[in-house]
Amino acid sequence: MDKPERPPVLGGLTVKTVTGCGNMYIQLNWYHGKLFEVFATLGRGGGCAVCQSEALTRGITLGIKCGIPVPEYARQLKGIRCPNPMPFPKEDAVFSCPDAIARTLEKYGMLPIDKVVDILLQANGDSTSHSELSPEEEEQDAVAQTRELAREREEQGVYE
Repeated sequence: MDKPERPPVLGGLTVKTVTGCGNMYIQLNWYHGKLFEVFATLGRGGGCAVCQSEALTRGITLGIKCGIPVPEYARQLKGIRCPNPMPFPKEDAVFSCPDAIARTLEKYGMLPIDKVVDILLQANGDSTSHSELSPEEEEQDAVAQTRELAREREEQGVYE
């Protein structure tokens, strides 16, 4: 299977997540309306955690380019625990750097490009969002759309 070539410029979201290793910045870039690549950077340089996060996101990016569904990565990585979890707040506990990446993929990785644009507009203080929903309602709507898309793809046998 030929993987698509990366264009010189892509757009996306950077999501800050607090992990037991420090702040992690997870960059998701879209191309032709779907997630194309993933990067994760810890707020501090060097060390095994930084190298492992880079290796993990390179593998995720390669898999996405070759057709592995984004929810499969979230399913495989979510819940992995390390010795330094970020347990608070309890409902948003992050158990490890891979868990943080999984949660970000789960929340944003399957969003349609118009939702990504809306998130970027809101993050930059632009009130010309395509939606009249509150940010909380937007997030809930985006999560519901992502789950529905994943369900449809599962029914189509995409994950087999």
